[in-house]
Amino acid sequence: MNLSEAKVVVTTQKETDNGSHAGDWFLLSDYGDMGEFFGAYCSYFPEENNPVFRYPAWENIPDILINEEWFCPNFFEIRDALERLDESETDHFLAWCSYHGHDIAVDDPHLLVTNYRDNHTSCPEFDYDMIEIPDDTSDYQIFNSSFFDIERNSFEIFNDNYD
Repeated sequence: MNLSEAKVVVTTQKETDNGSHAGDWFLLSDYGDMGEFFGAYCSYFPEENNPVFRYPAWENIPDILINEEWFCPNFFEIRDALERLDESETDHFLAWCSYHGHDIAVDDPHLLVTNYRDNHTSCPEFDYDMIEIPDDTSDYQIFNSSFFDIERNSFEIFNDNYD
């Protein structure tokens, strides 16, 4: 997976309800941040006031960052942070995040990449490739965000330095 090759189809709920499914593929490497991307697809539907956007198809984007009704607002920061890793390390990194309970969609991606690079080499005997990343974790994210009213503070408290 290479987020710099990511692309997504953007349409609106109105277009979906009308059955026209008007929309288009947007190559995310053409945009530097969420503001540019949002402006581009808003201008694609100028006749709609307050459109509800939908994302019916995507490529090279992990399912934890997108679903049909939601696109991670942190996507461009994540993409920039993952550029510090080799393409072959990306899936390993996502498995590492899943194993250690990090949510790449919410947590600081630059800090996660730094922690991954500093700490994953200290446990070479553990095979993170054996960890399966669930295809659809959005249900868990919705449950966690609505059920638990506290943020994970372990990094701020312990700073991953237990010595």
